[in-house]
Amino acid sequence: MTNITLENRLAIYELLAEYSHHVDNYRGKEWSELFIEGGKLVGPDILIEGRQAFVDKAQTLKDGVYEYRHSITNIYLEPESNNEQAVARGYGLVSDWAKKPAELAIFVEYRFQVVKQDERWSIAEMRVNMPYL
Repeated sequence: MTNITLENRLAIYELLAEYSHHVDNYRGKEWSELFIEGGKLVGPDILIEGRQAFVDKAQTLKDGVYEYRHSITNIYLEPESNNEQAVARGYGLVSDWAKKPAELAIFVEYRFQVVKQDERWSIAEMRVNMPYL
């Protein structure tokens, strides 16, 4: 168990929920603002670093053939998490709604390094692992 307050825990959960809504609705500016300046998303075949890169990626996603919806579940905070910084882990079920009916596109494991700055939680680094590809 962590020493993080319930208020901070809830704020982190809200941050991760907000992440899904912004990326799935191609709101690049809002998506980018969930990250610290210079924040990054790292995965097997992706690196997005810096706020403008998130804005650009949202447009690329919007112009693409997929219509992804992210569901981040089974979120837990690692024991070393505190009221200033935390590591959150979760699973991601990413479905493609461009298919009729929608189908599960990928399953991912997430690791979010989050920090509290000016009373607001932000993502410093997000790592995506796709163990079943």
